Amino acid sequence: MNNTLMVYLSKRLHQNDPKYVEHSSQPGPVICISREVGCGGVNIAKQLANELDKQCVCKKWKVLSKEILQESARGLDMDPNKLRNYLKEGDRGLIDDVLSAFSEKRFKSDRKISKTLIDLELSFANDGFCIIVGRAGHIITKDIEKSLLVKLTAPLDWRIKQIMEKNRLNLREAVDFIEKTEKERENFRKHIAGDHTPTEEFDLTINLARMRIENVISLICQASKIKGLLETNKSKVEVF
Repeated sequence: MNNTLMVYLSKRLHQNDPKYVEHSSQPGPVICISREVGCGGVNIAKQLANELDKQCVCKKWKVLSKEILQESARGLDMDPNKLRNYLKEGDRGLIDDVLSAFSEKRFKSDRKISKTLIDLELSFANDGFCIIVGRAGHIITKDIEKSLLVKLTAPLDWRIKQIMEKNRLNLREAVDFIEKTEKERENFRKHIAGDHTPTEEFDLTINLARMRIENVISLICQASKIKGLLETNKSKVEVF
């Protein structure tokens, strides 16, 4: 487990300790980055976190993506790979559920898995100063006032080229990869939001094919300022 999760979990474990007091008037700030397959995300988020740290010295920004899945698996007492594969699946019928329950002693209901993921993600978002990449973050945190929901997009041919270069795939393999990954992400959102997935709304949509990465970072930082995410949150005080 990385240092970010260790610090966070230690903080949560001590939140009822009388020596530990936290006053928080409102959740956040949190930035959620949704992206089309081939647009990256984590690398941009890491560069963004570094830039935000320069502009807001009150607390370090953390980037979360696979960490959410790993910690959820730990909380559910499941193998992370099994949880990941489960969330990639489409709709599951009753017979599939019954068979899975018999074949996997630690099988968890879809409802419990979804609740665990949502609760953990909201905990990170409420704690603030985090950038969540994917994981339906734009759906889970949409009601948090101090949130910025970003969508990274690009034309299909641009994304195919990125996938071919990054993963060393031919054209057909790259197209198949995009289609497969998009389907898996759609299934993940269904696990979180149910069959009636809400309309996806974003504060900022950026076409990566028409903008340099440094300009993308600058644009997101500017949007964060406009929405008040970079204001020093003096109401959050930690006393040990």
